[in-house]
Amino acid sequence: MEFTGETAAPEEALKTEQALTQIRALGESPQDNYRVWYEIFVYSFCDSDGDGIGDLKGVTSKLDYLRQLGINGIWLMPIHPSTTYHKYNVGDYRAIDPAYGSLEDFRELLGECGKRDIRVILDLVVNHTGSDHAWFTAACEYLRTLGDAEPNMQDCPYVDYYNFTREFRTGYTQVSGTDWYYESRFSPDMPDLNLGSDAVRSEIREIMAYWLGLGVSGFRVDAAKEFYSGQTDANIEVLSWLQQTVTELKEDAYLVAEVWDSFDQVTRYYESGITSIFDYPFGDSTGKIIKVIRGAGNAATVTSFATALEKADRAYLGANPDYIDAPFLSNHDVGRIAGFCGGDAAKTKLAGAMNLLMSGSAFLYYGEEIGMTGSGNDPSKRAPMYWNPQRDSGTTQPPPECVLPESYPFGSYEEQRFDDDSIYNYYRQLIAIRQAIPAVSHGRVAAEAALNTGCVSAFRKTWGEESCIVLLNISPEATQADLSAYGNWALAASLSAEGSPITLDGATLTLPPYAAAVLLPAKN
Repeated sequence: MEFTGETAAPEEALKTEQALTQIRALGESPQDNYRVWYEIFVYSFCDSDGDGIGDLKGVTSKLDYLRQLGINGIWLMPIHPSTTYHKYNVGDYRAIDPAYGSLEDFRELLGECGKRDIRVILDLVVNHTGSDHAWFTAACEYLRTLGDAEPNMQDCPYVDYYNFTREFRTGYTQVSGTDWYYESRFSPDMPDLNLGSDAVRSEIREIMAYWLGLGVSGFRVDAAKEFYSGQTDANIEVLSWLQQTVTELKEDAYLVAEVWDSFDQVTRYYESGITSIFDYPFGDSTGKIIKVIRGAGNAATVTSFATALEKADRAYLGANPDYIDAPFLSNHDVGRIAGFCGGDAAKTKLAGAMNLLMSGSAFLYYGEEIGMTGSGNDPSKRAPMYWNPQRDSGTTQPPPECVLPESYPFGSYEEQRFDDDSIYNYYRQLIAIRQAIPAVSHGRVAAEAALNTGCVSAFRKTWGEESCIVLLNISPEATQADLSAYGNWALAASLSAEGSPITLDGATLTLPPYAAAVLLPAKN
């Protein structure tokens, strides 16, 4: 496994580099769409031209940073022209917002990503457009000419692109100068598309074909459960159509959908056949990972993690035999996970391990690898990437109404870079483990009852003929696991959150507080 770009100086980060060398010697997992995806809000990531706003050239300039971290996939939040800082009200699906750069800048980014085996997926925002989109403005202009007459789709086909009615309803906004209303569940500047329209579906197909033709590898599907708000079956049908369509366009294209809902509902949405759905039941401050960490030291809470992983794998697999899980901790809509760990470095590290040792395509929100915090309003969750304490060298200005923390608990990237015990270097080792052991990223999950005791959460992962056992000590106290009933296993990789060594002496595995270990069958 080769990493390009800057590397930590051996004399300053010797243990990290030695650990990475040992991990990489284990091999390399096949990646396909089982990748470590890094979510980037371009606005806040890196500014290349000094105007205070991040841009595509800034992202390109940080590709070696990402590759060194171990990232091999990027999810770009919307990059299209928009009237808002977040750009989820798209004005033109086939263009780049000038604040972010040009189409040529995007082509350059794709080319440089290709050299580093980094795939790129784009946000596909098709629940709604921006109110300034040409489709919507044409429809509204036409409606203003009608008076009491009914619309004729031959005169203006764009009226059928949206959900217009003369009856006021909750979640609708009036078209100025008319007695017509349009569906706008999120905001008046985000009119909902009519996804039952064949013409709209044809437009979406062409949009996907355009970006796939440029070289993107797939899409993150925004707001999938709001296509038809409150109508699960209708939403599943749309997702099924999207998956079938994108596969026809590019056989190995990757789709991951946002279904911000319960475990039972996420399971239902997998019946659509979509490849991935963000695993909200495990992510965010209300998900299983943080619930377990908050219950650290409580045996019943701790051991429930392994059984929950097994239950989810079986349920999702039953709904879609080809599913790829999409675990995450934080994203642009929720508070950053380090804040929910109370500024505790060991718990923050363990949360990362619990996420990245899950099977599937793991997602990492920019800044998570250095323990950035941020909560409150949406802009505060999307603060500038903290590259250095001087806040220069590409650091962006905060988005409008963003409230920055007085300080970040673990420092900037530059402050963490040569610290073996930093969140950053922990993540480097963690991602390397995931990418070196195929069963970690690809494996089916089963709780290990004999080891899943006390404050140890243990589970086996099997992929083909390969298997591994993952053990997590979710406790502030050291503990031991007895492997005497398990035959001959070797300690392949370990992550100590607070620095004490993880050891395997005979059949006794010693786990320091908040430690993670991966066992592989010992070679004869």
